[in-house]
Amino acid sequence: MRKTYEQMARCQCDTANTLAVIGGKWKILILFHLLEKDRRFNELTRLLSGITAHTLSKDLKELAEDELIEKVIFGTIPPKTLYKLSPKGRELEAVLLGIKQFGHKYPIPLNDD
Repeated sequence: MRKTYEQMARCQCDTANTLAVIGGKWKILILFHLLEKDRRFNELTRLLSGITAHTLSKDLKELAEDELIEKVIFGTIPPKTLYKLSPKGRELEAVLLGIKQFGHKYPIPLNDD
């Protein structure tokens, strides 16, 4: 069990359970981009400017372990891998869209010095 899970599970709180799975700097953004359409690794890397390949790989692995996404490997040469939301991950659609709407309504002001 991941350390985050252990800490959140001790809270015995539904909100903590959800945050244990989708929390972190990149996971919500990964899920949001997969909500739009299925994506390949390099496409996600381009969309998430600033994420390292290591972090993306780790987060995709954890999201797959938590059954929020599915990793589809095609038997081509070279192998082609596609990531998509699972039915469980699709249940987050309203939450993801709500987060997007909130960010649109209350943008962070940029300091243009």
